[in-house]
Amino acid sequence: MTVDSTTRGGGRITVDERADGSGDALQTVMSDIGELSMEASIADFDLATLLTQVPAPITALNLDACRARFHRQLAVVLIELEATLLGVRTAAFAYRQAEKGISEVFGGLLDALGWATGRAIAMSLPVLIPVTLVIGGQVIAVTKILDATGLDDLIVKHFGIDLGKTKAQAKEALITLVFENSDVSGALIEHVLPGIVVGFMGLPPGMLDSPVGHAFWPHDSQSMTVWVLAGANRFGLLLPSDVEVWKAKGLTPPHTEPPRDVEDLYIREANCHRGADSGQVRIEEIVGPDGTTRYIVYVPATTDWSPKSGDNTTDLTTNVQGMAGNDTVMREMVRQAIADAGIGRDAEVMLVGYSQGGITAGSLAADQAFLDDVNVTALMTVGAPVSDFPIDSGIDVLSIEHEQDLVPDLDGGENPASANWSTITVDYDPDELRKAPGLANKTDAELDEMFASAGAAHSSSAYAASIGLLLRAGHPGLERFTAKNSGFFTGDLAKTRDYQGKRKRT
Repeated sequence: MTVDSTTRGGGRITVDERADGSGDALQTVMSDIGELSMEASIADFDLATLLTQVPAPITALNLDACRARFHRQLAVVLIELEATLLGVRTAAFAYRQAEKGISEVFGGLLDALGWATGRAIAMSLPVLIPVTLVIGGQVIAVTKILDATGLDDLIVKHFGIDLGKTKAQAKEALITLVFENSDVSGALIEHVLPGIVVGFMGLPPGMLDSPVGHAFWPHDSQSMTVWVLAGANRFGLLLPSDVEVWKAKGLTPPHTEPPRDVEDLYIREANCHRGADSGQVRIEEIVGPDGTTRYIVYVPATTDWSPKSGDNTTDLTTNVQGMAGNDTVMREMVRQAIADAGIGRDAEVMLVGYSQGGITAGSLAADQAFLDDVNVTALMTVGAPVSDFPIDSGIDVLSIEHEQDLVPDLDGGENPASANWSTITVDYDPDELRKAPGLANKTDAELDEMFASAGAAHSSSAYAASIGLLLRAGHPGLERFTAKNSGFFTGDLAKTRDYQGKRKRT
């Protein structure tokens, strides 16, 4: 039982890094040869050696010729090595520039497409508005009449067309298209949508590349979210608030041992929000065999999709505010929970988050003020858009994403492929996931229902199944993360604390 996956970063060497490594090794060899050449040149003037040449002048002349030939050939070798080093360095630079250029050119084309679309919409409004009103009004009126008179049932009987079912199928097909082409959808969000807005506003396309003024127009997915948020706030939606936090009874009983592996770690994360009206923050205190105390902080995912803020802290408002780069009630919940748990500045902390929990955890791992107080050494995110967050390079990061999951692509970019950040992208394959040991207790009907949704690639159960299969296949990315952060997976689980919160009304 296997699933296809690709891994970026986490110590894996890229083409340009390999070229740089070869260049560094070559530079070392050249330095060693240069030192040997210097030592040989100095030895040529050794007094004892010169004195031995007096009684044997012919031998001395032959020796001098050999010395000259040696130094000449050594100089040629050094020149050739220098040329090779220059070629290697140039190749690495060219690779980086080409990769950067392709990305910028592709992004620029999508920006231009969006801008042109925005201008076309703006210029067509005098025609589009009346046509839309007439056609839309007629469709709505006909639909209401058919429903009120029962003629829709007659259409089903005689023509086999169920209008309600057709509408639902069209909606499902659209969602499926968006999720299955999540990379394209992410690029559209990152480039095309901002371009449409800028074009519609009548601004020149160069504004999309301008380093200033982005408070007044969108230029990427994050600034686009800021615009959406500002519009929603005018209607009393997605409003920020303060939060009240308290210790609570856990949604699940506390464990008696540290997590065994990444699969166990993720299952504990999912249990912080599964089946709850509002998710909880859980903190596990682990004492290692060496007596060192470490903490795992589990940050819950979304449980409420209403755009109107209520008491719930794990709601749509937290999602949008977090994606916009703003502080959120969940960030504050984590801060207060860590403070209440008495976690010292020197204690190692691992943050774990799925979906909204990943957004919260990732943003905190990029918040220097938070890191000044909390020693975050490890972070695991699952199904979360976190590429916009400049996570501290001292934190070991593991991100797991389904290729067909739109949510991790909502930020329109890829996670950095750096030594401290490993991203495992898994091909979402329901047929293979059905075989996962973690789903063995589910019936075929339950599995059918689980995988039927167009957005099932984002479900926590699907991710648990994928992680389980990766683990059993001995995926090096999971093994690397577990080995490097072994202190969180061994020892004794000394204490578990759970925290609940609610928004404060102002």
